[in-house]
Amino acid sequence: MKHKYLYYLVIFFVTGVFVPGTGIAHADIRQSTGDSTKTSKTKITDTRSNKPAYLKNGVKVNFVPFKPTVDKIFGNTSSLPVAIKVDTSDDKVITNVKVYPNPVSDQLNLSYKVNKDSNISIKIMDVLGNEILTLLSEHIAAGEQTNSFNIASKLSSGFYFVRVVAGNEAVIKRISVL
Repeated sequence: MKHKYLYYLVIFFVTGVFVPGTGIAHADIRQSTGDSTKTSKTKITDTRSNKPAYLKNGVKVNFVPFKPTVDKIFGNTSSLPVAIKVDTSDDKVITNVKVYPNPVSDQLNLSYKVNKDSNISIKIMDVLGNEILTLLSEHIAAGEQTNSFNIASKLSSGFYFVRVVAGNEAVIKRISVL
């Protein structure tokens, strides 16, 4: 289809004859008179009503204008309802998890806040995610909690992770053991 119009365009430029059905309305016509060349430049335009839209690199594009619709229920102009959720720390079961000192040599201190009564599990994991040691696993009441654990002879030196799980939420902190 593209080659057909190119063929008509070439015939038009060579012969100067308008080929019906091509939609070409104007052309660049050069006339030679004696020693000078007169150039009459006019823009070639496609006058077809259903002409395809092409980018400069030849890729065809179809532009559909955006027409926002008014939602009948919510009254906004998008098709989906807008819900704004504010992230507050009250939604989370466990917050403010702090591990100190870091690096640790013999005693690990852990403080955290539990917003509702829940089962708490505190475990030490290695770098590969393998469970090395369970420090605590019990039901705890809501409020600020502080625990101390002796890890002097239980862990060799290296990097570990402390995983605190409350319900279905987990908080992971990295520690370094000397």
